[in-house]
Amino acid sequence: MDYQVVHPANPDLLMVDESWPAPARPIRAAFLASEDGKKSPNATPRFILFQDGKIVLTVTGNGGWKDKMWPKIQELTGTKA
Repeated sequence: MDYQVVHPANPDLLMVDESWPAPARPIRAAFLASEDGKKSPNATPRFILFQDGKIVLTVTGNGGWKDKMWPKIQELTGTKA
């Protein structure tokens, strides 16, 4: 599993391709084309689970990470207790 972090100086820079590491730019493009990306592109912190060229899950906030993203990662990696 690869992990990419994007820390732009402000939320508007989330929309700028150059703010993203080159390997993560396909994730950004897929996110911006998604319903969540169109609805709330600047919401942070944002966590995006991207697998096989597709967005599996996108959540915002620490609660989104804890309640949705982390369990989904555990499910997909077979590490769920």
